[in-house]
Amino acid sequence: MLDSLVFLACLVLPVLVAPTPSNIRLFSGMAVCSCLLITKDEFIHQRLCSGGEHWLHAVLFILHPIVLLATAMLWIDLGSAALSQTFPRPLAAWLLQLQAALVFGFLVYQIAEWFWRARWEGKGPEINNSIYEDLGDRWYTTTDDPVALLRAESRLRTSWVQADLHAAFGEEALAILDVACGAGFLSNPLAQAGHEVTGIDLSLSSLEVAKRHDHTRSVTYLPMDARCLSFPDARFDVVCMMDFLEHLPEKEEVLREASRVLKPGGWFFFHTFNRTLLSWLIGIKGVEWFVKNTPAHMHVYRLFLKPSELRDLCARQHLVVEEVRGVRPRIFSWAFWKLLLTGRVSDQFQFVFTHSQSIGYCGHARKLTALLARPVP
Repeated sequence: MLDSLVFLACLVLPVLVAPTPSNIRLFSGMAVCSCLLITKDEFIHQRLCSGGEHWLHAVLFILHPIVLLATAMLWIDLGSAALSQTFPRPLAAWLLQLQAALVFGFLVYQIAEWFWRARWEGKGPEINNSIYEDLGDRWYTTTDDPVALLRAESRLRTSWVQADLHAAFGEEALAILDVACGAGFLSNPLAQAGHEVTGIDLSLSSLEVAKRHDHTRSVTYLPMDARCLSFPDARFDVVCMMDFLEHLPEKEEVLREASRVLKPGGWFFFHTFNRTLLSWLIGIKGVEWFVKNTPAHMHVYRLFLKPSELRDLCARQHLVVEEVRGVRPRIFSWAFWKLLLTGRVSDQFQFVFTHSQSIGYCGHARKLTALLARPVP
């Protein structure tokens, strides 16, 4: 859709404005951007496409600048007196309009098909949650894999969770459940801070890595499904779900279980992705385009969750959201531009909090006390 939109912009410009020198320069810049943009997925296609598809892409890449060049020549001639001698002026204008209309129709078809599959049919690609099984110690060492972004993001979230807990509870040791703990990016630092931590995950290999990096040897790591926790009611002071809600459709089930095992007045920390065009562009396509070894369907857009939806889900489970803050990469840094150039995520890559929640967001909720809790329909 993005390719079609930029291509359409190039074709609409000659229909709307005269071919002045400044407009021609604008068209030239847009045309160059369009030609470069259509090649952005080729390193992904290289892994996934057949030889016939590669051949078709090559033909399209050759035709794309030819069509834009022909459009520019017809547009420029249309603005000159010479055209009337060789080509009927109304026909030339009609061809430019028809070309733009056809591409616009194709864009509408793309949007309608995507919207139907993603929302109404509920179909589309299944999320690939098996990618974490084979990481091993790459959880902590790799720079050419999206898990390095997760590692960078966890540095921001861990310090935030620790600061909030210290402000609310001081030095008190808390019983904390880390749901979908992965390799222990959050669990292990919380244990080092003196808390009683339990980490659960369905990936056995990830749990083994987490254990090896638990220097306190105090974290209880268990293979467990978050939709059916084997803990008694009101077992934990704190429950954390970081980068988890966007990985499964049964969001209400896991939130119900989180609330069940949380003590009245306990804290629930979360981080997930918003469902916006910007989160799709940066959180899904941007990672695919620029980070090496990004697997297919690491994230699926339809599973992203708007903050208002998360608030409603929490409210139905007696969880009152008290804080939500946006999260995004630090753009104005050398580490960010190095990623775009090399496809590697350095240890200097950073995420920051922001007022905008358009990409990702985190926050905390508190469970209503027994006195205030009421059944929520």
